[in-house]
Amino acid sequence: MIYTWADHHIFTVQGGATLFGVDHGSLFSIDETTQELLSRLGGKLSLNLAEESGADREILEGLRDARLLVPEGVKQKARPVDIEIGSVPLTTMVLEVAQECNLRCTYCYAEGGTYGKQANNMDTGTARAAVRQLIEGSRDQDRVTLVLFGGEPLLNMAAVRAAVDEAEIMSQLTGKKVFISLTTNASLLDSEIIDFIHQHRIAVAISLDGPADVQDANRPDAVGGGSYSRIVGQLDGLLKGASAAVAARVTLVPEQWSRIEEVFFHLMDLGFHEVGIAPVSPIRPELLPNAEHEERLLEGFSSLARVFVAAAKTGRILPLSNLIDLLARLHMGQTKSVSCGAGYGYLAVDVEGKFYLCHRLVGEESFCVGNLSGGPDAEKIGGIMKTITCGKEEMCGSCWARTLCSGGCHYENHLREKLLGIHKGSSCSFIRRWFQLGIEVYAEMKNAGLDEMLKKLEKRVKC
Repeated sequence: MIYTWADHHIFTVQGGATLFGVDHGSLFSIDETTQELLSRLGGKLSLNLAEESGADREILEGLRDARLLVPEGVKQKARPVDIEIGSVPLTTMVLEVAQECNLRCTYCYAEGGTYGKQANNMDTGTARAAVRQLIEGSRDQDRVTLVLFGGEPLLNMAAVRAAVDEAEIMSQLTGKKVFISLTTNASLLDSEIIDFIHQHRIAVAISLDGPADVQDANRPDAVGGGSYSRIVGQLDGLLKGASAAVAARVTLVPEQWSRIEEVFFHLMDLGFHEVGIAPVSPIRPELLPNAEHEERLLEGFSSLARVFVAAAKTGRILPLSNLIDLLARLHMGQTKSVSCGAGYGYLAVDVEGKFYLCHRLVGEESFCVGNLSGGPDAEKIGGIMKTITCGKEEMCGSCWARTLCSGGCHYENHLREKLLGIHKGSSCSFIRRWFQLGIEVYAEMKNAGLDEMLKKLEKRVKC
């Protein structure tokens, strides 16, 4: 039989080399003999194993068994996945219970929480109807996720309480598990709200960007005052006796990317169960990073990765969710046929009860895909998905990271390509380097015999 090479990529890592099988997300540690063979034969378009020498044939057979060599004619050009939208059950709903906010974050993509409209709150009837739509739309799924969002959701506790109450009622009636999370700036937390969160086992994501000077610069209140002290003053009460995870969601502007390590350890020391760090979305040209900024960002993540591995070797898992999520995916061999769940079981609902492709696209009417009275419009979702993924076949088809990325965030692409006019794929180099860092960390942990630690990361992500 004649064979041809499946798409693969080789990484030089500490202690040797790692071979990444693109199509299946597989990772293999390879020795120098295998590296030499790949260097010598990797450029051949076809191979007849029977014609190769005994030593080479043995290695090639191993690569064949690992699906890195495939029968000639089997390999096909990578194509965007074609999923019938109406066949996908609804499993995650982001509920915009308040489209207003008491802070004035300098980089807010939601235009001060209003999403470009008049400040408004969701009524309790809409909140309950949305939860019922989530349960009904989930079909045979036994677990769904409800995200309470804004603006600042704590400005509308009536809708928050109604949504949680309806979720618990529907859970009892259907037997479905409803996982509830709340994303908040935490400046309005008080003992009553904290008790409610604990009682109903609500996971909380707090938008907190680091030490006081970073937080206060990024997230001032309506009159320009700082927000750090108000938030941190409520943390002990929230963390003490927490019945679900409390995470910090960090957003940093390019000028702050050199402080990633400092920000992470500050928030870890405050007691957060998880810390996720994201570069700002470039909602304005001045927020676009330059090459120097991106280098600083990668240096910061690389430094944290080294600390993460060192801690792992002592049996500790540092709560850096960016790296934990990536390592778990690599350990599970988890590939992506679509870039995210937007439109595929994941939708957002605004205060008026209108569906949008995702929470970051609320207010963008071209991404509105139905309403609570009529349900999500599968045909419209399908049309939007075809439009926003147009060109990805050519751009992503030969990229080694395509099954880890699958085209990137639709909102980020919309910002860069449609609103700011940046060429397609302008962030691809950084994304590939992030995945490469994850693969290098994973290989180092495997080589150090940390398989049990990797299993813990996998379980942590699945929970």
